[in-house]
Amino acid sequence: MGQAQWSHSRLELLGRVSQSLNRMGHSLLDLLFPRRCAGCLNIWLSTRQGFWCEQCLEQLPWIKSPLCARCGRPFLKSSFPFDHWCGECLLKAPPFTSARSAVQHCGPARDRVNQLKFGAKLYWVPALTELLVKTVKADLQLPVDYIVSVPLHNRRLRQRGFNQAALIAKALGRSIRSSVRSDILIRGEWTQPQTRLSRQERLHNVKNAFRVTKPADVSGCRVLLVDDVFTTGSTVSECSKMLKKAGAEEVHVLTITRALPEMNKGWENT
Repeated sequence: MGQAQWSHSRLELLGRVSQSLNRMGHSLLDLLFPRRCAGCLNIWLSTRQGFWCEQCLEQLPWIKSPLCARCGRPFLKSSFPFDHWCGECLLKAPPFTSARSAVQHCGPARDRVNQLKFGAKLYWVPALTELLVKTVKADLQLPVDYIVSVPLHNRRLRQRGFNQAALIAKALGRSIRSSVRSDILIRGEWTQPQTRLSRQERLHNVKNAFRVTKPADVSGCRVLLVDDVFTTGSTVSECSKMLKKAGAEEVHVLTITRALPEMNKGWENT
């Protein structure tokens, strides 16, 4: 056997050994740490099956076309099958280049977001990230230079102990192999929680609350801005405005859920 053939055989052997060890590792993880479906919480899944069973994935209220090509708001009752700009974006285009969300803010996805955000259930991060990965692959097949999360004020970060958007952004970056920057955008002003504020109050609440610390790193770049929930868009709009002002060429917004007044009634109480 020649040296080239011997080297090729060794590579094949090492490949088979690596595959076997990988399968053994997954089997051991499945045995020691089985995971329940993040949706129904009943079905046990292996590491290869992800975090949602097939039935729950099918039943999630995915946001699909037709939707606003700019802000990503779905036209749930539209008979027009194509994406187009909504009335609000036509009247005043938002500062971000585009915005997309994985699912509507209801049902199991809403519950998992709330449990993560307000209950510190950090183990839901991989399951929620999986929804974003599916959305990126389906709707946002574009190159970005950085992934940036919506930041928390230091005071809020000390109170909560973590930034759920930052955790999601880091997990997404690992999944799609994109750089994540946590040192570009900061929240310099303390603001009240947005949850119970009206649209106008939200806009006023976050005005000038964010600051870009390294404009040179943003200039000419395409940024993917990640947050957990898109409600009125006031927070991501203010962040996008600051990023664009610092020279970002494009800012694409990505959130796990989208809150809509006309949500699917069948999911409201689940």
